[in-house]
Amino acid sequence: MLDRSEGERYMRRRESRSTRRTFLGTVAAGALSGCLGVGGTETITVGIVPDVDPDTAIEKNSLLADHLEERVDATIELHTTADYAGLVQAMRAEQVGLAYFGGVSYVLAHHKANAEAIVVGEKDGSTDWQSAFIAHPSAGVETIAAVAETAGEIDLVFGDPISTSGTVMPTYFLREEHGLDPEDDFESLTHVGAHDATATAVTGGSGDVGALNARIYDALVGEGTLSDHVEVWRTPGFPDYPWAVAPSLDASTVDAVQTAFTTIDEDGKTEILERHSVDRYIETSHENFSDLDTAVEMMDLLEDE
Repeated sequence: MLDRSEGERYMRRRESRSTRRTFLGTVAAGALSGCLGVGGTETITVGIVPDVDPDTAIEKNSLLADHLEERVDATIELHTTADYAGLVQAMRAEQVGLAYFGGVSYVLAHHKANAEAIVVGEKDGSTDWQSAFIAHPSAGVETIAAVAETAGEIDLVFGDPISTSGTVMPTYFLREEHGLDPEDDFESLTHVGAHDATATAVTGGSGDVGALNARIYDALVGEGTLSDHVEVWRTPGFPDYPWAVAPSLDASTVDAVQTAFTTIDEDGKTEILERHSVDRYIETSHENFSDLDTAVEMMDLLEDE
């Protein structure tokens, strides 16, 4: 049987879990970061970037939420947003205390909401990520050089407009390494949102070539969920996917959250890491994401709406 403290923690998790599929923007004032949850326990509202469909985004982080509750002794409420910009706005509106951002959305949240990166995932000794360009076989291209030669005949598919690996860095590298402007040099450019949506659009034949996060692409290939396609290019590496805190979160809680992440591998909770396609989490700071400022400035993303 559960003792009283264990029972209260179990009930808090059940109540917290029941809200984890809610979109930010509908969060009630009582659910904002830093307020008290059941039994006086602090509640931390966690925002998840919608890089895959909402249900998957929440499920991908459910075990992590349990781990944070144990380590930080707080009620964790997971929420996602309709798009990447929505998560930046949620941080600006003080609706989240901790958020899983893409690299570019983090840079925007840093400049607009004083968000600070605290941990980042490491895989094979590197914290870099890549974008993978894939093509439908009917496009008749197998290399990025072939894509460049026939760009005017290609329907290009990207992810969310401020997705680091789904739009911003693919745009940056197409411009810098191949002299191509996605908006001007291709037959068409369509933004479909999440990375898995880009893969579906291309492999389903509604787009010729698309760019998505390479680790998400690898996971989809491993699951055997993608039909015939050709991988034509992987970009150079770039920083991406930090966990960042809002300035409203107190220093002791930030330290506890950071420690909770960096001890996941020591605790043997490998399934959490596998879901995030990393080997472990390590401490980081904004300095490690400053290179993305160049891409953000190039695309005028810091301009206020």
